[in-house]
Amino acid sequence: MPELRPERVFNLHPKIRWAGLATDQGEVIFVQMRPGVTSLSPEDADKSFMQLGPLLLTGVCERLVPWAGPLEYVVSRYQKVILIVTRLEKRFLTLTINKEDADIISELILKLAELKT
Repeated sequence: MPELRPERVFNLHPKIRWAGLATDQGEVIFVQMRPGVTSLSPEDADKSFMQLGPLLLTGVCERLVPWAGPLEYVVSRYQKVILIVTRLEKRFLTLTINKEDADIISELILKLAELKT
């Protein structure tokens, strides 16, 4: 898989506000806000989340894989944002959109599938 950069993630959809990428070993490759968008959390909190958060979220959800089939995405809805986590080979891509943009989730998931090919 070619190197994934924040710009490529942001180019998937203009409503993506934040993106993070980490290995399945917790090595943070990047955490970045879309240019011009104000962050809701400090960068060190974002990095700390990316070290273990995606692994824990997907790990818990993957316990149902034998019955529900392979896990594709984990979506968490907060008061202000929606967080989407997906696995890209041995890496985790995490991104956020504003809560009021929830209607684009289906479109966004289709676009995220482009990164898996």
